[in-house]
Amino acid sequence: MKCEQVEELLSDYLDGTLALGEATTVAVQLEQDIADHLQECKRCSAIFADIRRFDRLLAQLPRVSPAPSLREKLFSSPEYLELTGTDGAFHRAGSKAQTVPYGTVQYSRPGRPPLVALPGGRSASPTASTTPRLPISGQRITRPGFPRHRRASWVVRVMQVAIAAVILLTIGVGGLIGWNLWQKQTATSSVKNAFTPPAGMPERVPLAEGMHYVFLQNGALWSASATGEAARQLSPSGVLVAEDWVVSQPLPGRYAGDMLAYIDLQEARIHTVRSDGLSDTVVPQPLLKSSVSPSSIWDTATGMTILASLAWSKDSTMLAFVAAPDGTGVTSLYLYSTQTGVVQKVPLPLPGSVSQPVWSPDGARIAFVLAHNGVESIVDYNIQNHGVLIINSHAPSAAYPGDTVLSLGWSPDNVIPTITWSVGVIGHVHSLWQQHVGPGWTAAPQLLLAGDDVQAIYSQNGHDGIGSWLLVTSIAGRAANLWRLDVTSGAAPVQLTQGRQVNFAQWSPDGNHADYLDSLSDGVGALHSVDVASATDSLLAQDVADDPAPAWSADGQQLAYSTGTQTVIVTLATTNRDVTRTLPLHGHTSVIAWLADNPRQLLLVLSDGQQGVYLADTRQGTAHQIGQQDLSGPILWTEVP
Repeated sequence: MKCEQVEELLSDYLDGTLALGEATTVAVQLEQDIADHLQECKRCSAIFADIRRFDRLLAQLPRVSPAPSLREKLFSSPEYLELTGTDGAFHRAGSKAQTVPYGTVQYSRPGRPPLVALPGGRSASPTASTTPRLPISGQRITRPGFPRHRRASWVVRVMQVAIAAVILLTIGVGGLIGWNLWQKQTATSSVKNAFTPPAGMPERVPLAEGMHYVFLQNGALWSASATGEAARQLSPSGVLVAEDWVVSQPLPGRYAGDMLAYIDLQEARIHTVRSDGLSDTVVPQPLLKSSVSPSSIWDTATGMTILASLAWSKDSTMLAFVAAPDGTGVTSLYLYSTQTGVVQKVPLPLPGSVSQPVWSPDGARIAFVLAHNGVESIVDYNIQNHGVLIINSHAPSAAYPGDTVLSLGWSPDNVIPTITWSVGVIGHVHSLWQQHVGPGWTAAPQLLLAGDDVQAIYSQNGHDGIGSWLLVTSIAGRAANLWRLDVTSGAAPVQLTQGRQVNFAQWSPDGNHADYLDSLSDGVGALHSVDVASATDSLLAQDVADDPAPAWSADGQQLAYSTGTQTVIVTLATTNRDVTRTLPLHGHTSVIAWLADNPRQLLLVLSDGQQGVYLADTRQGTAHQIGQQDLSGPILWTEVP
């Protein structure tokens, strides 16, 4: 089909009303032809995406109904009656006759079906029939007393009515949209230091539906699909994107998030952008004082705290971040609403600097670290009732004067929310804690473990989804064995390995396994996987590289690793033995990224040899090139709804 034909049918295609009254096979074939054309034609696909988006926007607008007096005045006015040719009929019917649209006016010409008024606009149900009943062959439908010359020009008059209706509808919808924008602008303008994005941005075509991988290259964010389409730049020209950009969590029924947030290093501003590449929005709260040079801050403790603070709520409607806009270096916590554009400053129980904001699983609370006079406190903020609660405070001790809060996490339990955290310095974890903050919470935090461990890695999904820590112990100052500690009252540590030198331990996504490299030397070690429930330790391979780190598939059933020259996939044993498959690619692998929606496919970036971006299928053991980029940073997935 040609573009002109498809464009005329896109609205009916969206409503599912193609070829009404035609044979079923005709309608099915027509739908298939349009679907095939949309797959091949980017221009028509973009037009179809716009129609769908506008439909959703219009569906969200409130319905407006004029007062009965206004309706009566409009449809009984001499101008309307003259336009529709019903002036004579109205006067003869008398004042008790119903006016349009309550009354029914029918027109007919020989050999043509009658025209009938259909209530409303687009049908909410594509299966609802809107086909008018056809007249019996040769039958003429007339109205007694209707002037004969009116019937001769019914097409023109109906067209005039349609034009008038479209004008009225446009004015009404435009007024509603304008009112909503005025309300949003009023709310946003009340924020201190509000910032308006630069005008004159070129209109962009949205990215197609489906999964896209996003990467940072030369200071800009790019998006591409696994189908091999050319990558497109997401961030505007002239913006220098920081490395700590984040993607929102997947909504229910989705595989990846549909919002991104990043920091412009040159302007010290946060941007949010949709996964389809549209609506790049500058958050109105500046991160630094206008007189402060951003380049002088990013390498300081304040700058690194700000850059690492971006955190999306579970439903993607709120973005938490840390900023220091007063020029003193003291950081505060802010919440930005993507729905209203309003920024809210979180109240603090004590003056101090904020770091490490972490959302609870239900998005109702946010925990963070507050430093005040050399003491670090764990604080819980409830975004629903705006309650602020100090959970615990950690002061430097004589034994460990440099200790700080290393990491924060939440238990997966929404009934009794629990915060858990580690204290120490990098390479020396000295204590693990937890505190219930829901109903029935106790006043004193619970010390889970004290000691001197090399690593402590928390996962909400750990050990059957109850929330657990992985601990790498230390013997004579060197990494030793792996342990598991559940975030439950009275839980005891469980030893997972014996006689190892554990390095680079990490959880599988489902929390049922962990992997690590044993006896690491010159960036190469032996790869092991551990069943965290049964403490079964399995050797998977020798001579495995630590860069890039081994990567788990989304379902936690496969582990991909690099030998330095090849990429190997291990499928964990479902019967008696693991299955290993080497992909047919040669060269140094710099990035391994499993697809979010397909646990049997992954992206590989080769920096030499067969250089480029490849899509590999682990079932078939095949790989084909889909891009030319030489990437070194992380790859994250987004989904365009």
